[in-house]
Amino acid sequence: MAASIGGFIVQGRRVGIAAVVAFALIGAACSGGSSVPSSSGDAAHPSGELRLYSYADGFDDDYMKTFYETYPDIDLKTAAFGSNDEAVSKLLAGFQADVVNSCVDEATAEMVSKGLYAPLDESRLENWDDIWPSMKTLPGVVVDGKPYIVPVDAGTAGIMYNADEVTTPPDSWTDLFDPQYAGKASMEDISVTAIDIGALANGISDPIGMDASQLEMVKQFLIDHRSQFRTFWKGEADIKSQFKNGEVVIASGYPDTAESLREQGVNVQFVAAREGQMLWTCGYGITPEAKNLDAAYALLNWYTSLPPQIYAATNFGYVTSNSKIVDNVPQSVLDASGLTGFVGGASGSSDVNLIPASPPDDPSAWRAAWTEVKAG
Repeated sequence: MAASIGGFIVQGRRVGIAAVVAFALIGAACSGGSSVPSSSGDAAHPSGELRLYSYADGFDDDYMKTFYETYPDIDLKTAAFGSNDEAVSKLLAGFQADVVNSCVDEATAEMVSKGLYAPLDESRLENWDDIWPSMKTLPGVVVDGKPYIVPVDAGTAGIMYNADEVTTPPDSWTDLFDPQYAGKASMEDISVTAIDIGALANGISDPIGMDASQLEMVKQFLIDHRSQFRTFWKGEADIKSQFKNGEVVIASGYPDTAESLREQGVNVQFVAAREGQMLWTCGYGITPEAKNLDAAYALLNWYTSLPPQIYAATNFGYVTSNSKIVDNVPQSVLDASGLTGFVGGASGSSDVNLIPASPPDDPSAWRAAWTEVKAG
């Protein structure tokens, strides 16, 4: 079978760094499967090639340091995508990987239903019992009693703005559509994120539960306001560049991105919009094509072990999935990452409308609507 090598420099939805990656792109279509293939080799000392397809932060060099130290014989090949929309499209077109990252609100359940994930052998998931129970109940994580991904991290999305340019702090999704920011606003190029924002800006408090007529209304609203946005950003490097260059002053985004920009001298602040605070949860699963299962399970178990979990909470500001983290980081990290509220079962004040980490019933319809918006 002929294979070509694809090179990428891509940013992820979550915090990430630019990465030049090489990855095998095999022309055969992805095949579904109902079970993970059998494994061979030394499970205690896995070796050989392993192909990872992920948001870029999933293989950040500093983040991955302890993985490479622990598994020096695994040859990890990495490729990054800019959204799960992109990942699903490429995987269905034949792009092959062994371990794939997905976010519950974007595409995890869809990827399970389309055979892009194989069920996991729970007996090989070393930290499964330590994963927060609420994360295991999210759509696509466990299907028909079988786990398909291991949740790894979570967080919130909201509004970023340059406080030197936007003197009245925004507090509403409608502020993204304020005419005074025409041509200087940006929104992330992810269908579920953009349509959620359009719905919330139009008073729909439960975007995930929209019917077809509401989706059509939101689509038309976004088309009508297409010129409001200078661009739809793809990855952290993209939106950071736009803020640094003064191209945009307000955008949808994440608290860790705003913090990173402040560290680089740009006074970008983050606020959760009053209409609704969008939540995300992401994790990793194994594809039916994976052959090096010892290495694949080693990677999944590493992601949910304490060293990377502590790193992600401390450096990325993520809510992490291993419940033992609460005894292994200072209170300041728990507070900054949002783990304090998560541990306590609270999510802030009682009047906050939380948009759960769940996908729409018909992701393809949302994806098609967003494609029309961008083309409008």
